[in-house]
Amino acid sequence: MRDANGCDRISKDSVESLVMQKVMGTTFVTLTHGVSGNEPGFWMRDGMLELWLRLLALHLPEPTDSGGHQATLEIRNQWLLASSGYFVGCVPHGMEDACATQEGREVVRIAIDSLLEALRRAPTPLDSDTLNLLGVEGIQFAPIERKWFQEIGHAFLDLLDGQFNCTASSTDVMPGAKPYKRSIING
Repeated sequence: MRDANGCDRISKDSVESLVMQKVMGTTFVTLTHGVSGNEPGFWMRDGMLELWLRLLALHLPEPTDSGGHQATLEIRNQWLLASSGYFVGCVPHGMEDACATQEGREVVRIAIDSLLEALRRAPTPLDSDTLNLLGVEGIQFAPIERKWFQEIGHAFLDLLDGQFNCTASSTDVMPGAKPYKRSIING
C-alpha cells in the first residue's frame, strides 16, 4: 500500500535499526537548502546515518594534481564531523552543500558506488568490533548486515537521481531502519 507521496506503507513490526545507543534521534536527508517540509528526501536513524557517512568519507576519491575531485576535501571534512557521534536528531550531513555543484555530485556518486562495490564483495556482516574502531562517539555498534548499507546506498543514489517523492512528513521510507525497495520509490 502506498501513501499520497507514493511511499510504501510498512507494517509496525518492520525491522528496527541494528545500531545500539542510549538516545536514538533521526535526521532528514535531502539535497535541498531550506526547510519547508516539502523537500524530497527520507529520514534516517542518526546512528546509521553517522556510520554511513563515516564509511562513505573513506570512499571519496582523492583530489588530483590536475585539479580533479577538489570537492572531496570539504565534503570529507563535513562527513567526518557529522559522523563523530555528537549530533542527536540533527546530524549535519551536508548533502545539500555537497551536491550543490556538478563536481560535488560526481564526487558523492563515486563514493557511493565505491562503497556499494566494497559491500558487494564483502561476504559477511560488518562486525561490531571493527565498527567500534571507527571513532563514532557514544555509540556501541552491533554486527550489521551489509544489506542495510546497500539499501542506504541505493536510497542516496535515488535521491541524487531525483527519484524521491517522499517528504519530511513521511517516515515510511527510512533506509537502514526499514527495508528499502527501490521499485516502490521509482514506480
